[in-house]
Amino acid sequence: MLEIYAFLAVFLVQILGMSVLYPIRLSLLIRASLKSIPGERLAEFYPGIDVAYAHERFLTRYRVANTVVVVLGMVLLGWFAWYTQRPDWDEGTIGGLLTVYFFLQNFPVVLYAWFTTRFNKVHRRTSTESKRKASLQRRGLFDFVPPLAVCLAVLSYAQFVAFNFYVAEHPFPGYGGPFANIGILTVGYTLLGILAYRMLYGRKTDPLQTHSDRLHTIRITVNAVVWTCILVPIVASLGIARQALYLDTWGPFVGSTIFLVFSLLSLRFLSAPPREPQADELRSGAVHQ
Repeated sequence: MLEIYAFLAVFLVQILGMSVLYPIRLSLLIRASLKSIPGERLAEFYPGIDVAYAHERFLTRYRVANTVVVVLGMVLLGWFAWYTQRPDWDEGTIGGLLTVYFFLQNFPVVLYAWFTTRFNKVHRRTSTESKRKASLQRRGLFDFVPPLAVCLAVLSYAQFVAFNFYVAEHPFPGYGGPFANIGILTVGYTLLGILAYRMLYGRKTDPLQTHSDRLHTIRITVNAVVWTCILVPIVASLGIARQALYLDTWGPFVGSTIFLVFSLLSLRFLSAPPREPQADELRSGAVHQ
């Protein structure tokens, strides 16, 4: 029963972290971002539109959506507590519901992305102001991510490869084989690498975004990519080990812990303290255009 109590506790923290704390931090971040933009700049790009009011109206709906998700999570928590008392409870059923609920928790974030895209498409106007001179800076991965974190990502991938070849020598029913597992992880690493490269060297698409905000966005995204590359192989290896050792009853706890870790990482990036102005200067020198 220890694994059941551990699972229920972790799932409760997952509800509070992703559907209570995360929305609060995101709302504060949105308000702070709007306040950092001068009113005349907003009027230039959104003539006749009260941008702050439009976002506040959306945030009200955003809070309602997250409240519904929290209520559903508490109902699901009660059902899990009842269902796991049955001798015939099924790990697959709980795992499926956990996955569905995790995606449901992320739905309000998708809703915000949709709102932002639609709002800009409908209301944003092209600025008539002449193009400003750009200040370009050489940007490299290590300007945003500690080298140790990148090394850990490489080591995490290497241990996954080595562990899969070890398991291949001692297979168990349901094991898909080392090449399939390594191939899937490699594709994932490649896609994440492309995302990081585009963030580092892609062109700025939001004319209202300040240089400091852009660096902050790059830092958040690239760190998220690197930490995902660190955690996913470890989590996948633990999942394979659990199946090999036939510890099926620990499946819900492991699954909920995985979702909780990603939720806490998202919360950490949103909760990053504001940097001092000089912290925005990269270690490499600036190149002026």
